[in-house]
Amino acid sequence: MIVQAIRRCLRFVFFRDGWISAKELVPNFFTLLSICTALLAIKWAIEREFEWALAAIVASTVLDSIDGRMARMLNAQSKFGAEFDSLADFVAFGVAPAILIFNWGLSHLESVGWGAVTVLALACGVRLARFNAMLEVEKPKWMGNYFTGMPAPAGAITAMLPLYLDGLGIVDVRAMPLPVACYLLVLAFLTVSTIPTFSGKLIGERIGREWVLPIL
Repeated sequence: MIVQAIRRCLRFVFFRDGWISAKELVPNFFTLLSICTALLAIKWAIEREFEWALAAIVASTVLDSIDGRMARMLNAQSKFGAEFDSLADFVAFGVAPAILIFNWGLSHLESVGWGAVTVLALACGVRLARFNAMLEVEKPKWMGNYFTGMPAPAGAITAMLPLYLDGLGIVDVRAMPLPVACYLLVLAFLTVSTIPTFSGKLIGERIGREWVLPIL
């Protein structure tokens, strides 16, 4: 009786539609992990553990690619999952990279540096909102293999290029904060633009028989 009362109470508070399929929780679990790694990235960026923060953002990128594939594989797509994924993407690919890059090399520019990373994060949020709004819109067939503008994960990974170069010791990027800020603004523009960006979604779906042995 107590267990049933607790279940009824939880269902009333959280899920008023009754039962849901357990497979729907699997993609959302990976999305939740993506948010956790993004929050770790923010923590390490504040503590100036830049390499760990960078690794956490890359891990969020991997988890973001997994949750979508799991949802399609299990046929567990849902409106909640799409919105939850966009929230995770904004934290992982908008907020976390912005804080990391600012603390790493743009803090000396003060408000200019903060403005550059803010524009980058806002562009990520706008891009994700537009992506959700376009889910129900019919697009030409050729657009099936393209994104509209630069995807949020690609924008985050590309935005951290100065950190990669600095870590490799190729060039002292920290001594050039203003060019880095301008670089971030260019990426923000590409993120919110409508320029078709090749996604490669269809690569590997079908392989002609004549190509099997050469590929192997």
